[in-house]
Amino acid sequence: MIVQEAMIASSPQEIFEELLIWGEANWWPKKSLMRFINLSGARKQSTVYLQKTKLPFGPAWHTRNEIVDSQNLRLKRIFLDGMFDGFEELTVAKSKDNAFKAIYAFNYHIKGLINKIMWNLIFKRLHIKNIDLILSSLKRYLEKG
Repeated sequence: MIVQEAMIASSPQEIFEELLIWGEANWWPKKSLMRFINLSGARKQSTVYLQKTKLPFGPAWHTRNEIVDSQNLRLKRIFLDGMFDGFEELTVAKSKDNAFKAIYAFNYHIKGLINKIMWNLIFKRLHIKNIDLILSSLKRYLEKG
């Protein structure tokens, strides 16, 4: 599992609302290696996405929102196909001094030998760097307002 987070000076509800539009938001960095295509229209539980990397011959897969919990500020998206088994989870948690953090957890298992090799050689490092970029962009967006 990979866990990344960003401290954000904003209300937990505002942070969660932006996590809910992950991949579709105006603040989503242009340089992000991920492209999200909402295949369901709405943003709710059971929404299905096509996620594509912007790399030549890069992988693509479908995900579905399994949990959208605005009370507990938690979003869980499961992998339906592609190179991953598992899920990614976005949550908002209280930190010390009444600050809040957005947390991205990537709970995965790589399917296939070639995918495992490519993940370990290239994709894992790019994935971590990309999530850092996305969380930084979210932080800048919410803190400038």
